[in-house]
Amino acid sequence: MGTVYLGRGRPGVTGYAGRLVAVKVIRPDLARVPEFRARFRREADIARRVARFCTAEVLDVVDPPGGLPYLVTEYIDGLTLAQSVAAEGPLRSADLERLAVSVAAALTSIHGAGLVHRDLKPSNVLLSSLGPRVIDFGIARALDAQTMLSQEIQRVGTPAFMAPEQANGEPVSAAADVFAWGGLVTYAGTGSFPFGDGPTPVQLYRVVHREPLLDGLDPALRPIVEEAMRKDPAARPTAQELFLRLVGMGPSTHPDPDVTRVIRSGAPMLAPPQRVGAEGNGSPPGAEPGVRPRPADPARPGTSPDHAADHAAGEAAQGGRGGPAARADLGAAGAWPPPADRDQTPPAAGPGHHARAVGDPERGGPDAGPAGVGAAGDLAAPSRRRGRWDRRRIALLAAPILAVLLIAALMPLALTTGGGQRPSREETAARVALAAEAVRNSDADLAARLSLAAYRISPVREARAALRTSFAAATASVLTGHTASALGVGISPNGRLLASAGADNLVQLWDISDRTHPVKLSTLNRHTSWVLDAAFSPDGRTLATVSYDRSAILWDISDPRHPAELAVILGHNGWVLDAAFSPDGRTLATSGYDNTARLWDVTDRRHPTALSVLDRHTSWVNEVAFSPDGHLLATASADRTARLWDITDPRRPRPLAAITAHTDYVWAVAFSPDGRRLATGAYDGTARIWDITDPSRPAATASFPADEKWVFDLAFSPDGRTLATAGWDTTVHLWDVSGTGRPASVGTISGHGDWIQALAWTPDGNGIATASDDYTVRISRIDDASLIAAACADPSKQIDDAEWQRHIADVPYQPVC
Repeated sequence: MGTVYLGRGRPGVTGYAGRLVAVKVIRPDLARVPEFRARFRREADIARRVARFCTAEVLDVVDPPGGLPYLVTEYIDGLTLAQSVAAEGPLRSADLERLAVSVAAALTSIHGAGLVHRDLKPSNVLLSSLGPRVIDFGIARALDAQTMLSQEIQRVGTPAFMAPEQANGEPVSAAADVFAWGGLVTYAGTGSFPFGDGPTPVQLYRVVHREPLLDGLDPALRPIVEEAMRKDPAARPTAQELFLRLVGMGPSTHPDPDVTRVIRSGAPMLAPPQRVGAEGNGSPPGAEPGVRPRPADPARPGTSPDHAADHAAGEAAQGGRGGPAARADLGAAGAWPPPADRDQTPPAAGPGHHARAVGDPERGGPDAGPAGVGAAGDLAAPSRRRGRWDRRRIALLAAPILAVLLIAALMPLALTTGGGQRPSREETAARVALAAEAVRNSDADLAARLSLAAYRISPVREARAALRTSFAAATASVLTGHTASALGVGISPNGRLLASAGADNLVQLWDISDRTHPVKLSTLNRHTSWVLDAAFSPDGRTLATVSYDRSAILWDISDPRHPAELAVILGHNGWVLDAAFSPDGRTLATSGYDNTARLWDVTDRRHPTALSVLDRHTSWVNEVAFSPDGHLLATASADRTARLWDITDPRRPRPLAAITAHTDYVWAVAFSPDGRRLATGAYDGTARIWDITDPSRPAATASFPADEKWVFDLAFSPDGRTLATAGWDTTVHLWDVSGTGRPASVGTISGHGDWIQALAWTPDGNGIATASDDYTVRISRIDDASLIAAACADPSKQIDDAEWQRHIADVPYQPVC
């Protein structure tokens, strides 16, 4: 309902002289309504009675006759809950319980003071160094009377956390805050909104008519959250009852004794009386305050500079992109904010852009505040943010220098011991491989020669990784049949056929028995829009293809030169994005843009029948995968989750778990060959590995950056020891997942000129097929023999005696080919 600024109280101002404070200026359209101004002042005064341990202390309330009303509150440095979950994933069990207790305590105090928050959400909970604080409560929006104004903005709030009565525009009570508490705890514990993503009308409908999605929430908290999110406001517990129930769960929440005493008393904790400046004449002088609006997407974390930073965007004035940034010194009489009849708010930065204070060390410029404004530094960036930026700037400036020093040091030092005990051949090979990686970007040919030399000294993991990175691209066979992006690729179980799917609406079948000379066998042109995937049945005699034309088609490919259409499967209310056969070949799973996955009985290939619809996702389902034993199905969705389903009875699939750690679209899922692990890849650039020995409680075992931007596909090797990932950076990355902990890189495969949309291993584990937006499919070899053959076919990639002596002194020269 306004714009938030960061300022510092001028010397001499009673109560907050010299302190960093947050200033919230009310919107002009609301300031023109006398009823609103009166209620704003009355309820702001009430807000001073709310216990300061649970929120931002109200320091001053100013309602100048010729200007916009504004509120001065304590500045709190810390990430919002939304930023924290986006950056680090859901809270751990004990942290989640502490958050639940703290917010319940805050609501109890707020309600005890006669206020209703009305917009409790993750961006309104600050995780300060002293514990969670609920901010932006019931001041500009605390409207109890059924008046014209309250009818107009009764539905103020965030759809994902609204109570049903709030979504319907009905009178709002403290019970709405309790409902929002349940949604907030769900988000904090799972990383997902309680009613999913989607347009506002869709979310409001779900709030009123659907039950919240609580999969993955801590079992100890789930019953309490279910009670808090009952549709009937009268059936929900009060905030005080929530608190008492939570502290009765056990010692893990460690409630503050003072907080507990206040809550049990049922009375609000009163802040001591304060005199904070003269009423009505505390307007800051005519400076243009700096604003930092909320990022447009809560999944893009950033440090919060003031206690309501995440609330500012969308409510901020229309100052536009890169608006001016200056100080706001508080406590002197003046005409700022501007008169309400100007119908504008002070300039602000555009959404997702940070306006900085003049004279801020981040800008590096001198103090340039207007005349009459306090001394430099009156508007300072938060110390945490400044320190973080200083460290980041130093790191960025130092990185090129460190890289040069690293290369200079590695060449003479990493390749030799310089005396002392002679290293083993394995140690020397690892150091030479490390040196190859260090020079790869500056001298690829030298890197290739060192990679081959390292492997010849000893085929240790590092040497094999360097060999793959240097020579895998040279082994590739390139399939060039598509006239638009290649979007999907599949390889038959016997390794003899490859199917590629493309944005040219075609599926192509290739004989890859001789991988150096693939032969195109046939083209399937039945689809009328982009074909996203092609999946082989376990016996290799049937192919399933899926398309943006909303269909899946089954093909008899017993004679791959003359494929025959068997059946068209319709049922998805939107694009069909992926398909997979069960290990026994009797069930087909498909996923679609209608937010569902579907199971089909394909025992009779000519007459498939629908078995069930899996509809717990709240955005499109991009990929499906069966476990090796066929009892589990994994789904990946743009709602930022992956889900595991028990499909032992495919007519009655049972949801087991929701995986909520990713912070952007989950694009890919894959089971390990032994069925004990699940890999997920997402638009957040990470791949994650989960122990699913107990599929109802997946346990994270590794999370690592797998692409510069987006992971589009991933797959385990047939022996389960290597994970391949691919996506935005046009490269396949190979990871050693044979051990525990963070996987080590074991090479990359380059060669494509655009994004890699899909990948598939050959059954022998010696090759990887990739489909790319550069219109091609490539089959690259990664077995040692093929890589050595490619290296030895190019004399420029073979190190000679003189170069060996120059770079490698620990091992006598030996011919590499």
